[in-house]
Amino acid sequence: MAKKTFQQLYEDEKQKPTAAQLFISKVAEITHRQETTVRMWLSGRQTPDELAKSIIAKEFNVSVNDLFPKMALS
Repeated sequence: MAKKTFQQLYEDEKQKPTAAQLFISKVAEITHRQETTVRMWLSGRQTPDELAKSIIAKEFNVSVNDLFPKMALS
């Protein structure tokens, strides 16, 4: 095993994606959208279309109305 300093171990950890980043990447991948689009959905600046909503709901085994309560009527 290569020897690393405490600082190097910390820097290695900083390079790993966070759980939130992994979530965004997964949603982007399953909906075939860009990560920036998913971030806009999360911020409320854009709304996912019905197909994207249904894909996300199916992936996470949650109803569309539960996942998107404000968006359910759109």
